[in-house]
Amino acid sequence: MTMLQDRRISLRDRRTRAVIGWLVLLAFFGILWATVDNNYHLRLLVGAGTAMIAVIPFGLLMGHMGYLAMGQGGFVGVGAYVVGVLTVQQFEFDFWAALPCAIIITGALAYLLSYPLFRLRGYHFAIGTLAVGQLLYIMFDSWEWFTGGPHGTAGIPRPALGDYAFVTNARFLIVVLFFLVIAAFSSWWLARGHVGRALSAIRQDEDLAAARGLDVFRYKQIVFVFAAGFAGLSGALYASMQIAIDPSSFTIWSSFQYVIYVIIGGSGTLLGPAIGVVFLVVLDQFIQDFGKWNQIVLGGLIVVTVLFFRGGLWGGANLLWHFALDSVGIRQRLADALGTAPRGR
Repeated sequence: MTMLQDRRISLRDRRTRAVIGWLVLLAFFGILWATVDNNYHLRLLVGAGTAMIAVIPFGLLMGHMGYLAMGQGGFVGVGAYVVGVLTVQQFEFDFWAALPCAIIITGALAYLLSYPLFRLRGYHFAIGTLAVGQLLYIMFDSWEWFTGGPHGTAGIPRPALGDYAFVTNARFLIVVLFFLVIAAFSSWWLARGHVGRALSAIRQDEDLAAARGLDVFRYKQIVFVFAAGFAGLSGALYASMQIAIDPSSFTIWSSFQYVIYVIIGGSGTLLGPAIGVVFLVVLDQFIQDFGKWNQIVLGGLIVVTVLFFRGGLWGGANLLWHFALDSVGIRQRLADALGTAPRGR
């Protein structure tokens, strides 16, 4: 009974922290959207929101399931080029018609690739996805008849609803936040249900989960396609934001960035990767003046995070949360009301 009550306290703590974290993040975007009138800073917000759309579902694959994928940037590029080709070149689609095509094509590509890739595990899987990302980059750079090659594709339109066009960064941020909420909610919905429990079982012991009757491949495929679909959505929004795209935006380094977002923010959580995006976008503005030293600063930050904050920035925030609860005695009063002692005591 004591263990059950103890779990109730822990579950309430986690839910409370998660709700507060998401509210703070949404309030952060909302306040900046209402107060910032600098077009450059608004563009940074749009870029951060677009990256979150790809990185939050990716956190399920990397953090919850424990599979290190290094090709997320390639899937973002597929979504971007699908929208670019459909809206600018031969077809001249409307943005809203091209958007679902980007999601479906990217998801279908991930579905096909999942068959050979999930024959691999561990570092072999990471190398396999790295090869996929590099192959997609080569295709973007070489298929001039389709992607424009090194020169890329220009003239990609911003979305519009009737006569209301989201041409400014302030308006376009509304579109990004709308899809960000969808990405966050759908990821939370998957993580909290039987899919989340299956991912946890796969991360802990994949062979044991399969021996107990879990269809391991199906759940891995679901999450892989889910993360790729939102990567395609992110790429479509990125292409519309940039108006012109070229292969340099979808190199292997872009895939590394998504991994860094998850590590810095906090692997195994939904809010952590979003925090990682915000933190690194802000940090990048401060270290730009360091020139060639900025990558050293970033590398040092990653090392410090891995060594001292195993849960990333979100894990560090959780430690501060528990410290604050203990300091004011809230957790002790909650434990007394339930008739048990708080965890760790």
